[in-house]
Amino acid sequence: MQQTLRPYVTAGIAIVGSGLIAATPVVTTPLAGGPTIRDVALTAGGLPDLLAPWTAVFNTASENATILTQNYFLAPGVAFQQIMANQSQFWQSVLDNPSTIPAVVQQIQSNLDAVMTGYTLQNASADTSATVTYHTLSGSDPNTYAFGHDLLFGLLPGFLPPDLAEGATPIINFLASPLSAIIMGSIGPWFSPWVAMMNSIQDGDSFPQIMASWTDGLLNGSKLDLGFLLPLIANSGLLPAGTNITHLDFALGGLLSTGTVAVGPYQVTDQAGDLVNIHAVGGSIFNGLGISLETGLLPGTPLDIESYGVGPIAAMEAWGQTVGALLGSGWDGKGPVEVYPPWPGISFPTIPDNLFDDGGAGAGAATDVFAELAGLFGVDA
Repeated sequence: MQQTLRPYVTAGIAIVGSGLIAATPVVTTPLAGGPTIRDVALTAGGLPDLLAPWTAVFNTASENATILTQNYFLAPGVAFQQIMANQSQFWQSVLDNPSTIPAVVQQIQSNLDAVMTGYTLQNASADTSATVTYHTLSGSDPNTYAFGHDLLFGLLPGFLPPDLAEGATPIINFLASPLSAIIMGSIGPWFSPWVAMMNSIQDGDSFPQIMASWTDGLLNGSKLDLGFLLPLIANSGLLPAGTNITHLDFALGGLLSTGTVAVGPYQVTDQAGDLVNIHAVGGSIFNGLGISLETGLLPGTPLDIESYGVGPIAAMEAWGQTVGALLGSGWDGKGPVEVYPPWPGISFPTIPDNLFDDGGAGAGAATDVFAELAGLFGVDA
């Protein structure tokens, strides 16, 4: 059994290590087999060729902005809406039946715990972790054998040796947390333009393409090729015979990068009565890692996981949707999710007519109500 899992254990360690390296800005030094600078191609196609790269950048940015806008207008401030809807229901429940106070307090505490632990995925329950990772990791599709980061995240801790798992699991959890998405969303737009421009130069693109690449990275993100790490990993002895990492990269988000996650697509009905699918946004540091892995356990079937960068707007929108899901909005799960804004559930509580009705028993009945409330808090009335 240990020999069977060893390729995944060692590859998992390499994956986590590479993710940490990619997520931390470092000063690069020349390495053997590293990227080479190629000659810049000149263009002579006139104005259409000069504008073509900028047109592509604009169209991609427009598509991303559309997705971000659609997600926002599904329910602006969805987390706050869900909090208000829950609070109105809690207060009405207490007014209708004061004996529900302990259950209400317990539910409020449970909701707060889910949000607090879900933000960093530290000490989170299994249910909270599952809900959060729908919004931070790409999903797998067993029907098409498409592998996502959710599969890697679920299997990786179990493949680590017990002495390593205790220290590595909290790190892996944090790399898949909403906070990591917010961090990468803030860092990505600073580095993406430079990475995109260097990629364009290395590919031998034309001068207009190189100039447009900087804006493309700023708005739409870029991917940092970590191929120069592969020889180091191969020579380190971490990977056993028959196991080989053939590709490694890390996606940096731009200002408008949407990311790709397991939840959704969200579904709403438009004015014409048609069902509209809306691509969900989100991501994490873990979701930014792209890898292709070959192993003797799966001959001829490489494990390919694509990288997805997340931007600052998408990270914040996804966190709001995650909070809503943790608090009961129902915006959760793989596959199409028909969503509704929580605001119809917001209403100011009303005092029931019979709250102080003694039913003809006299003034003592009202006193009994307050005595019951005081007893729930352990106070003698």
